Amino acid sequence: MKKIVISRAPVRICDIGGWTDTWFYPNGAVFNICIDLYSYVRIVESNNDKVRIFAENLREYTEIKDHSKIEYNGNLDLLKAAIKRMKILGGMDVFIRAEAPPACGTGTSASVAVALVSALARWQEIEMNPLEVAKLAHLLEIEELKLESGVQDQYAAASGGINFMEVNYPDVKLYKIQVSKKRILELENQLILVYLSSRSSSKMHQAVIRNFKNKDNRTMENFDIMKECAYEMKGAINSNIEKVGEIINRNWEAQKKLHPKMTNSYIDKLEKISKEHDALGFKCNGAGGGGSAVILSSIENVFALQEEIIKNGYQILPCKLSFNGVESFKL
Repeated sequence: MKKIVISRAPVRICDIGGWTDTWFYPNGAVFNICIDLYSYVRIVESNNDKVRIFAENLREYTEIKDHSKIEYNGNLDLLKAAIKRMKILGGMDVFIRAEAPPACGTGTSASVAVALVSALARWQEIEMNPLEVAKLAHLLEIEELKLESGVQDQYAAASGGINFMEVNYPDVKLYKIQVSKKRILELENQLILVYLSSRSSSKMHQAVIRNFKNKDNRTMENFDIMKECAYEMKGAINSNIEKVGEIINRNWEAQKKLHPKMTNSYIDKLEKISKEHDALGFKCNGAGGGGSAVILSSIENVFALQEEIIKNGYQILPCKLSFNGVESFKL
């Protein structure tokens, strides 16, 4: 019987304080919520000496004959980086699929990396706790691929649930936030996740870093505001839902000021639709500039707002909370 390992990891939304989990902001803070859009990995033993990787929903494929000679060329590089870093010799087929659209601002690539690292560790019978998995998944992006990457996505995918993180980059101190069943039901009922477009978070990071390097005081001031929002959300998530919406809005207003391309006419139209239906909160997930947006609807207008969003050509994604982090099993 062939050896098989499976794993999955969630993505996150509503990243309050995002941008302060990076190398260019000292002592940041982030609050985020994991949802049940998962990245799945299946590793199957094969009879050859290669590692064959199939990204099923992307319909992309690559194979590796020697992990020490891997070249990064834009074809499934993050997955190849995991194979190289963990010194996988071959004899396996790796199947990857993600329920969240690629580059949609929910930390999908980090979720994939976390699921793959966990699966490869299980395959090699290496004990790794979730925080160790998150740390290695982050190193794949910044050390192997030389990308700009914050740390919140990997730690959220590894831990699951609702998280508050204090960040002294690249170190993370993670706090699990407990909420009542009533608040979970409210959030699942009133949060609307809208897909906007695929975009590169690394490119958006580079654009904002240019402002930072030019000593733009407004950039640091807005980072400070977003960090404060993360601390406020830590306390407000169990208070009245209107307060939660106010913090989401304040974070988005500061985020928009980081760079002119943080928003566009397509995003602005969705925000306008939300406000016309008395939404409590609105913000783009992740780096912004596209990807996806999260809307905290008023309780009265959830259905009407969803109808109007769809009527205007936007795509709504499932948005139920996930309290399980990365999981891997040998079959």
